[in-house]
Amino acid sequence: MNKRFFKALVLLITVLLLSSCANQKESELIESVEQLNGKDLGCMSGSIFDQLIKEKFPDSNIIYFNSRSELLLALTTGKIEGFVSDEPVAMMMISQNDNVNYLDEAVGNVEYGICFSDESKDKLLQFNEYLLKIELNGHLKQLQDKWISVDGSNQKKEEYVLSGENGVLRCVTTPDAAPFSFMFNNEFQGFEVELLNEFCYEYGYDLEINTVAFDALLTSVAMNKYDVAFNGIYITEERAKSVNFCSPTYKADDVVMVRNNNVNENTNIIDSIKDSIYKDFIEEDRYKLLLSGAFTTLLISVLSIVFGSGYGLLMYILSRISKGFKKFMDYESKVVAKLPAIVILMILFYEVFRTSSINGVTVSIIGFSFIFGNTFYNLLNTGVASVDKGQDEAAMALGYEKWLAFFHIILPQALKTILDPYIMEVIALIKNTSIVGYVSVNDITRSSDIIRGRTYDAIFPLLILAIIYYFLCSLLVWVIKVPIRAYITRKVNYND
Repeated sequence: MNKRFFKALVLLITVLLLSSCANQKESELIESVEQLNGKDLGCMSGSIFDQLIKEKFPDSNIIYFNSRSELLLALTTGKIEGFVSDEPVAMMMISQNDNVNYLDEAVGNVEYGICFSDESKDKLLQFNEYLLKIELNGHLKQLQDKWISVDGSNQKKEEYVLSGENGVLRCVTTPDAAPFSFMFNNEFQGFEVELLNEFCYEYGYDLEINTVAFDALLTSVAMNKYDVAFNGIYITEERAKSVNFCSPTYKADDVVMVRNNNVNENTNIIDSIKDSIYKDFIEEDRYKLLLSGAFTTLLISVLSIVFGSGYGLLMYILSRISKGFKKFMDYESKVVAKLPAIVILMILFYEVFRTSSINGVTVSIIGFSFIFGNTFYNLLNTGVASVDKGQDEAAMALGYEKWLAFFHIILPQALKTILDPYIMEVIALIKNTSIVGYVSVNDITRSSDIIRGRTYDAIFPLLILAIIYYFLCSLLVWVIKVPIRAYITRKVNYND
């Protein structure tokens, strides 16, 4: 374990050193919008800015990224020359990174709105009524001035005791879009968070906030999984075909983020590590997010392995009883093996359990148990086929019942054959749980995304994430191998 920790630490320092060197590369200083045409420009997947870039910079190459922190990293390391952002979010980026700025000339403008599902149109009417009221009395302007500023990410919402007498407003967001929606001291904060909190207080609702990946934000409301989606979402005609927007809550300019070459050359690797540790994990108790996410990942992984192994074994036993069932399972396992895990999870979450109160963690366990079970079923077919048929016949001759012979003689030898592939599938399952953010689960990967969305530091949280996954995989592999090897050893001679 000490050697593993040392290797992980060396990897961390090496990548940080390379990152530090990359951030200091010389590049052209962009001072006007005209200079950007023909350059590589970044765009976040699922945003509307790709159309704006094509219109304003027709000769530019668009490179897509999954988060704002990845866009910022690509910009500071010279992978792209700029990217379009709305001005409120751009101000937050500048407050966290003095190596970037945005050009004075706006390239567009945007209206923000909160989305409501078709089944929540009555709540939409109430919310529009509330917006009109606070616009007329000046309170909406007060909230805008409070949150949408350079210091907006340090504000806190007013606390209200929500009665819930008229039900629950089920909301979903991606808490990485300060000042509209973000995490501060492990609590939801932001302009739209406070807006919805005050609305629920006035209209007698309780407020429930969940998180999903940005790509699944509008989908979750369009399919009526949640009542409301918010994240500083831009109102467009195309989006309005799928979801119902409230009246605009704010209007802002679209600006272009560029490097300003303001690199602090005196920063050494030790200071960089210290600063990253404090900013990403100590400040605002962000380490608690990682601990909570790690526990969620561990829970999903362990239960999926246990239930999946049980399901695979049961399916194999049933396939030995019925030839028709065996044909069905052989076909099903081939189909499941060719489907991405994320497709299975989203079908379960947004369709099969759409109207159910089952949460994302439970859906993830069901989905990964199903996937792992089919994988284990195929492994058992391979393992049992490698056992000499004479073993089964000899057991029957010695007076063993059919299933007693299977569990005492055939299965241990099959497990000995497939143990290494089984362990590799366990590791693959643990890594694949990183996609559960798409079904509203705050696992370790999603927790890292939240931190990156708050600090706009893309490298350090990802390195810590890699180390955590490494130790989780090592721990579970060790825990799983011990009882399986003990079982095999009791039944057959085991040579490692």
